[in-house]
Amino acid sequence: RGPGGGSDETIVLAPTGAEELLPQNPAYPADVFTSCLTTPIPIALRWFILQNPVSMEGHHPEDVDSIPGKMNDRKTPLGELNWIFTAVTDSIAWNVLPSPLFQRLFRQDLLVASLFRNFLLADRILRSLGCTPVSHPVLPPTASHPLWQAWDWAVETCLSALLPRGGSGSAGGSLTPLRPGGIQVPGVGFGAGNRPETGGAVMGGGANGRTEGRGGMPIVNAAVATDGVAKATAVGTITASVTIPFFAEQLTAFEIWLEFAHRRLQTASFSSASGHLFEPQRSPEQLPVVLQVLLSQAHRVRALILLRRFLDLGPWAVNMALSVGIFPYVLRLLKSDDYKHVLICIWARILAFDPSTQADLVKDDFLPHFIAHLSWGLNGGGGPGAVGAPQRAVQRANNAGGTESVAPPAVDGAPADPAEEDDDARQRILATFIISAIVYDYPPGQADCLKKNLHGTVSHLLSLAERADAESDSVGGRPPPDQRLPPPYRMWLCILLGNLWRDNPAGRAQAHTSRAAARVRA
Repeated sequence: RGPGGGSDETIVLAPTGAEELLPQNPAYPADVFTSCLTTPIPIALRWFILQNPVSMEGHHPEDVDSIPGKMNDRKTPLGELNWIFTAVTDSIAWNVLPSPLFQRLFRQDLLVASLFRNFLLADRILRSLGCTPVSHPVLPPTASHPLWQAWDWAVETCLSALLPRGGSGSAGGSLTPLRPGGIQVPGVGFGAGNRPETGGAVMGGGANGRTEGRGGMPIVNAAVATDGVAKATAVGTITASVTIPFFAEQLTAFEIWLEFAHRRLQTASFSSASGHLFEPQRSPEQLPVVLQVLLSQAHRVRALILLRRFLDLGPWAVNMALSVGIFPYVLRLLKSDDYKHVLICIWARILAFDPSTQADLVKDDFLPHFIAHLSWGLNGGGGPGAVGAPQRAVQRANNAGGTESVAPPAVDGAPADPAEEDDDARQRILATFIISAIVYDYPPGQADCLKKNLHGTVSHLLSLAERADAESDSVGGRPPPDQRLPPPYRMWLCILLGNLWRDNPAGRAQAHTSRAAARVRA
């Protein structure tokens, strides 16, 4: 209960309204509601087969027990279906719930989030059986949300590819248990149309297994894990794998939304009537799906680039992304060197909107990643700022907006054209801004930067600028690309040192020792 004795902290889930009875359908488990809450994927697949007799002709509801894989392994069919289910239900909840309620139910606790994701499925299935599930807090009806169609398409793709027609369920004319250890009620048979012929019910046992989230993130839906061995049927053998294009299609839908949003931003970036920057009337419903895709290495680069383009729309977009749960995802991705180019752009937007995130970056020791990025593209491929082939590939994809093919990387990671040289300079400026925001009025950040010799790194970069200027004056022309430090970059280096020394006597003392102060005056 809440502080005032109310029921703000009470959670209630019920299968029917006050004047309704539980469904008595022999084709489903005796307790459909509990099945939805504890084993959502098996009951969802069975329900889909029974609701779609035309497209699922030749498939038996019991065939879903033969789908190979584990719920907590995204590389297996069952795991991928569970992953898709998590993305769909998260997206539905984010689109229909107020932000505070979404944060409370779907982001604060893994078990509560899993229950409410599964409750959305129960709402859909039980409404089709004539019941109206109720809850406290009250959730709006979601059974007809358009994203359920994307889930249906993914399920149909998976079942059609994995299960042979006329499988084990229809061969013998009698039911098999829902799960190992389940109870079969005699007298229930299925005809050619996969419909029950007589009364009866099937009840299944088993307990709900919990999956660990990474860093408190609701990564996968809690569900029972099944063995990963493909089972033989009366007609053939279950296929061991299948490609479900759900995430690729959702990324394409998000990309199309971004195209229209950027066009509107270009034509109406400022409204003279309201005096506010452009903000679309509707948020992209695929945004939670994009965040789930960050867990997949196959689509990660494309998802990061689309996320960066979304954040470029303005502060409202950054706020929306943070509210849906972007922060722990992009924080952990900093540990990988392959995505630094696009992550620098994302983190610059986040820190510009919410400087308080500096505490997490310092606490988790991510400062070295940004300090190393200060020399991105410098030192001719031999120093700490060298850019390798994988980073160059991500860089070209990021500059192309994720829609064009990636050109072959240059030798030793050197820029292939002047546009890449300008982009390297922009990357260094963004990294300088990020560190400046981290140390601004934040003593722990200042102390950590001094401990990591940031003042020495900046002093070295300023010395490179002095050397490049001297060589340019003596021989004429522009310095080579690996020594080019444009004025905006030098300006931000000075701002960085100023923030590092601000109200920090120890920092000012080390600045004189490292000659950084003298180079700033020069």
